[in-house]
Amino acid sequence: MSTEVNVSSEVQEKGKPSIFGFITSPVVQFEKMKSNPVIWGPLLLILILTAATTILAVYTPQAQEALQQQKEAGIEVNSTFSMIGGVIAVVATLAFTSLILFLIAKLGTGKTTYRQMFSLNLFVTFITVIGQLINTGVAALAHTSANVTSLNGMVDAKGAMGGVFNSIEIFSIWGLILTAVGLQKVANVSKAASIITVIILFILGAAISGVGGAASEALKGAGL
Repeated sequence: MSTEVNVSSEVQEKGKPSIFGFITSPVVQFEKMKSNPVIWGPLLLILILTAATTILAVYTPQAQEALQQQKEAGIEVNSTFSMIGGVIAVVATLAFTSLILFLIAKLGTGKTTYRQMFSLNLFVTFITVIGQLINTGVAALAHTSANVTSLNGMVDAKGAMGGVFNSIEIFSIWGLILTAVGLQKVANVSKAASIITVIILFILGAAISGVGGAASEALKGAGL
């Protein structure tokens, strides 16, 4: 009986991690990812979801206003070129952030490969992209800001504070928690090191969002 259980557990760990199973059983997928990190399936799905989000974003109030301003200024935007540029940007961002995770894992005395960290990053990004799709879809249908799952969706702050509140978002926080767990399960990084890592990532993200929010308000104030 014990032998059967061990064999079953070994088979489960050596199977391919499921991108959809990651929603309900992330730890199981991390265990599989450790021995069998997958790349192409999750990457294709993320690109498809990102493309869908980009298409929906055109119909949000902010995008419509920007398009109107560009039209009045005589600026034409090539949608095909923009889509290709978006795909390249997504892949480049994933590659860079995966490198950051790889270096963090190494500094945290973890044992991992870049492929494992790229796979981990893809699975976590799948969660955050779902959040972006939901927020953009609601914004396009209800003609609101694309922040319904963030703290700013309730307080509607502007400027730097609005950017910070936008970063306090359900799917982003979920992604950070999964990143901490993934670093422990896939790279054998200590619990303390993984928690410190995601706290730093959160602070950096909030700071960047705050600066972006302040810059956006400054541009609006200048009539740009």
